[in-house]
Amino acid sequence: MLRRRFNRTCLSPHDLAICERVFEQVCSDENLDPLDPDAETLAVMVVSIFRNAHTSERELLEAVRRSRRQKAPATRAIPGKV
Repeated sequence: MLRRRFNRTCLSPHDLAICERVFEQVCSDENLDPLDPDAETLAVMVVSIFRNAHTSERELLEAVRRSRRQKAPATRAIPGKV
């Protein structure tokens, strides 16, 4: 059990590569500059979701996109309002 927990807190080069590809894909999808402060928040989200058992790249990308969509409606303008 301790070994499994340790593996989730210390990311291997392979794990980091998965997180980096997902981060870069979401930045590209959202036209987000990877050096923008919002990208730092995204990076933290990617690693956090990865650590919570989304270890395949496809699962991680889907989970990050889903999480970003859930947060997006709060920032959208109300139709018909300016």
